[in-house]
Amino acid sequence: MLRRTGTFVFMSLLCCGMFALTVTVWSAAGSSDPPGDTLLVSSVALAIAWLMLRLAGARVEIHGGGVRIVDVVRRTWIPWGAYRMVGTDGGLTVVSRGEQLHTAVAFSGSLMEEALARRGRSRTVTAAAEIRAASRKASAASLRDMEVTVERWGFTPADLLLAQLPGCLVLTLSGIVPM
Repeated sequence: MLRRTGTFVFMSLLCCGMFALTVTVWSAAGSSDPPGDTLLVSSVALAIAWLMLRLAGARVEIHGGGVRIVDVVRRTWIPWGAYRMVGTDGGLTVVSRGEQLHTAVAFSGSLMEEALARRGRSRTVTAAAEIRAASRKASAASLRDMEVTVERWGFTPADLLLAQLPGCLVLTLSGIVPM
């Protein structure tokens, strides 16, 4: 599994901060504060935490049969039979049969990554080299599979954080919970 460790740690810490903000908002709310405001602030903080968890989970997995790119809202399976090449211009891009481009959010381009690439310490370049090496070791059976599969919304337990958002909006905007 390939991912930028710094991004994972940073997003996880920010997510914990959003959870702490939610607890702080609820504990600091006094009796004179309207519950609707508290509900909206905490639900937005939880929705931001969801996004951070999804960004922290972005990665590239190398398997015996191909490469799986896990992004924020989709998962792409590229078997070795459909794999053509991998590029690092502007981030990690896997090219598959039919010249389809598949980018990985986990290895998107940045100025910092370009500076690291000039020094030979780029995690994106290392990930591309690992993908190339794995593709050369592919078995004959894995080369027969040529179909790229894209799942649009892979459910994760973090998605339950979004379930509260529509309910909170309905409660506050309808006037059931006063603002």
